Amino acid sequence: MNVRNFATAVVVALAIWAVAVALVRPVRAHGPYSDWTAPDNPALSCCNDSDCRPTRAYMGDDGLWRAWDGINWLTIPPGRVLPTDYAGDGRNHLCEKMGAVYCFTPGQPRG
Repeated sequence: MNVRNFATAVVVALAIWAVAVALVRPVRAHGPYSDWTAPDNPALSCCNDSDCRPTRAYMGDDGLWRAWDGINWLTIPPGRVLPTDYAGDGRNHLCEKMGAVYCFTPGQPRG
C-alpha cells in the first residue's frame, strides 16, 4: 500500500468512526447548563458532559414532578427542582444520567 492509499484509508476510517459516534450518542445541549447547581447540594454541578436537555414533564397527583428521560418517566426529587423557567425559554429541562437526576426546571405553565 502506498502513502496515498494509506492516507485515503485513514480518512475514510475516521469518517466512518465519526458517523458511528454521532448515531450512537445523541447530541444534547451543554453550554446553557454549565452554571447550574443542584438546589439541595450547591457543590454538585447539574451538568456533567452531555446529560442536560429539554424534556416533557408533568406534576403527579402526589405533587412530585415526573420528567421523560427518553425511556422512562423519572420522579424528580424535590431537592433537585430549580425555579420555574430557570432556562429562560419556557420549556422543561432535565439534567440526568442513567436515571440519576441532577437538576430539573419546569417550564412556563401552559393553558
